Amino acid sequence: MADDAAAAAKKEVNCAKWIEQRVATAFSALQGAKFTAKYATEQNETCVKEFLENEDVVTLIFAGDNVLGMIKMPPSLPRGKTVCFTKFHKTAITPKNIYTDVMVNEVTNNTIEYLEKLITEIYLPLFSNPANQEGWGEVASKEVVDKFHAYMASVSIISSATKGETCLPLPPVDGNATNLSSKISLLEGSIVTWTKQIKNVLKQDPEDLLKQGLHPTPDAEIEFWKLKAANLNSIFEQLQSKKVRKILTALDRSKSTYCTTFARLCKEVFTARIEANDNMKYLRTLEEWFIRLNNDEDFPSLTELFKPMLHIILLIWKNSKHYNTPARLVVLMREICNSLINQARKYLSAQDNDSSLHGVQEHVL
Repeated sequence: MADDAAAAAKKEVNCAKWIEQRVATAFSALQGAKFTAKYATEQNETCVKEFLENEDVVTLIFAGDNVLGMIKMPPSLPRGKTVCFTKFHKTAITPKNIYTDVMVNEVTNNTIEYLEKLITEIYLPLFSNPANQEGWGEVASKEVVDKFHAYMASVSIISSATKGETCLPLPPVDGNATNLSSKISLLEGSIVTWTKQIKNVLKQDPEDLLKQGLHPTPDAEIEFWKLKAANLNSIFEQLQSKKVRKILTALDRSKSTYCTTFARLCKEVFTARIEANDNMKYLRTLEEWFIRLNNDEDFPSLTELFKPMLHIILLIWKNSKHYNTPARLVVLMREICNSLINQARKYLSAQDNDSSLHGVQEHVL
């Protein structure tokens, strides 16, 4: 019995210490006594013991600045870093199997960005290593690697989208001309992905919200051109980068059929970028007036905004090289009308609809 107790104590101390060391490494900002004060709690001790001894408990989590221990995944994680210990299968953990049966992951608030880094720095080298491809066969190896490259591109696109940016994911090859020429099909796959990304930005139009049956106000017009200009500027910078230029040069030398089509698309980007930046420059002059139009609580005084707003719109019409078409002006005027409708609805009194409606007609018409 004494031997059993000693063995159990040894088991608990060894494994528990291993977990503590991994958590301490993850929460390196907490040193010495500060870490001990947060980690060495009764709740954490209970969670660690359950994870080690109870085979049905397969997850152990330490989350947030307080290093709070849990054995069930919460609906939402607290702010800060999270460390997750996961068993590969239901089992009690011993010093013999803790290295083989437990997986440790660190998760930050930005899960997508973390995933992107994980697959780029960990999984890509593993998949690309010829030693790990032994027995696959040439066809299977190429298919697996190509599929993984496509997956990497999708993750990069999603990661950028969460930041409101448009990403042109680069293929995982170095800039050596010899290596590039031997991977033309991979480079052409990147061109296809870039084309989809660029076309998604180019086809965006401020009228889209109206076509969807929504009722955007003029501040949405400014926000639209601000976002489109930022996306096109980002795409332009990526297209001008050395890595992209090397890829395009390699495709041109190989006489790829994608070159001519993509060159035309690049010209569309350059033209659309100039238009978006120009529209943004002029529409910013209306921003202050649109804020007042949306937020002023004195409905009768809104008529004082009409003259300066229309005067600025006239100046934009005369001076802008792009925002001077009926299509652009019609959308803007509809959005201004939506703001007036919203303000009129607020002004209408539930107790005296007839009187309030007469007031709206008097002040607006």
